[in-house]
Amino acid sequence: MICNFSSMAELYVYATCVFLGISMLMPLNALASAPAYMLDYYKYATRNPNAKPNIPIFWNNILTFYNVASVVTQALVGPTVLTPWARKLSLTFRFVMALTLMMVEVFVILVIPAGGVSQVGAIVAFFIVTVLAGIGKSYLEATCYALVGTMPPKFMTAVMFGCGFSGVIASVLQCIIKASMKDTYESVLHQAYLYFSLALGFMALALGMALSLRFNSYAQEKVGEFRAIKKAKDAAAGLNLEESTEPIQPVLDDTPSSSRHQPFKGDMAANTEVYGHIIEEGSERARRKAEGVDDSDEASECDDVQAVAHQVGDAPSESNADDRNLTTSEQLLRTRAWPVAKCIWPLMIACFFNFFVSLLILPSLIIPVDRTDKWFATIAILLYNCGDATGRWFSSVKFLWPTRKVLLICIACRFVFIPLTFLCIFRYIPGHAAPYVFFALLGLTNGFFGAMSMVLGPIDKRLRTEGQRVMAGQLMGVSLLAGASVSAMLALAIVPFLP
Repeated sequence: MICNFSSMAELYVYATCVFLGISMLMPLNALASAPAYMLDYYKYATRNPNAKPNIPIFWNNILTFYNVASVVTQALVGPTVLTPWARKLSLTFRFVMALTLMMVEVFVILVIPAGGVSQVGAIVAFFIVTVLAGIGKSYLEATCYALVGTMPPKFMTAVMFGCGFSGVIASVLQCIIKASMKDTYESVLHQAYLYFSLALGFMALALGMALSLRFNSYAQEKVGEFRAIKKAKDAAAGLNLEESTEPIQPVLDDTPSSSRHQPFKGDMAANTEVYGHIIEEGSERARRKAEGVDDSDEASECDDVQAVAHQVGDAPSESNADDRNLTTSEQLLRTRAWPVAKCIWPLMIACFFNFFVSLLILPSLIIPVDRTDKWFATIAILLYNCGDATGRWFSSVKFLWPTRKVLLICIACRFVFIPLTFLCIFRYIPGHAAPYVFFALLGLTNGFFGAMSMVLGPIDKRLRTEGQRVMAGQLMGVSLLAGASVSAMLALAIVPFLP
């Protein structure tokens, strides 16, 4: 036992999840944590320190336009992960495609100033790579949630913590580099080269760790795709594992006994023993109801995800076949999205509104609070990121977990940050101290409640199979992207009227 990890293999998977979370938001955090550089990007792109913006409204709000282009692309592309052709894609291919597209974005923004282009050329290139990276990010999110969907909850919190810690890394690096170098044209350009190169390094490391999971014993045990790869290699080596005759352990240690894999008994399954989740019989439900532990009222809306007895001649369905013998893509292909969504819709709503509030304010409404101070936005975003990372870390403390009702109420209360931010923008709340406190609290609540909504979705007790938990993770990702895209469009309509 190493720090609550059963093996080094499990610890490595946890570290990989953290780095994948870091990479998921690294392009956004890299740009948002360097607002001074991005607001003057037209000067560096044209290699002319005296250049004037050709489209002032764009360059003055470049991070807002970036946010809109990125999250709207993610919202449009994100639901495609639920289509049959996308479900066929392996986790490995998804990781390579997604992280490569995201690294291209950072690389292009880094090298444009080296060659020099016109402002129009810079804008075109900026939007092209932003759209490509948006496609990559939407698939990286869905793939990460699919990866950890069949693992214990701490791995989802690892991804969530990595997302928050990504902002801390980006902000701290930017502050260190900015404070240690002069604030001249050439110096800021050198800062950008160093800063974005480090961001690329983090993403490359995450990709390497993700690709190595196929060789990790813990990942092979928990993830269908890697389990299938191991079985194929063992079969090629002539190993007889006799797995088809051994009971399969449940995915989660705390899964109720009624939800564990059990063989069907009786004449119907005499010739075909199925290790799957079975529906509770009427007598068993009556007994549980008499004991006060029946969940039938809550589960009635999720009958579609419960298992049924396997009839002779029936085609295997998503609810009764043993999907631990399938790859992750096969699990997704045989799992319907709508029945899963009916079980976790309150958490999907919570996720939507949590990230709607946060991404409406960050970064679009932070910069207008004080456009003249070169350090204000950098420090404000640093405080937000530190609060975000802290909140995500708190989500790993299980006794702090709220109920669904409390979670929804708390997320509704977060809307108070929107009028507070406008009061700061229009100087009804003067100075920097109050905005710093507001943005730190915004990050803290975003990290905790956002992570909780993402964690609670895939572990809903009414989800019986690995495929359903993987699907739940992807649906939560779609909700996040929907909230982010709506907030980005609203921010785009607001910022032209701000001082």
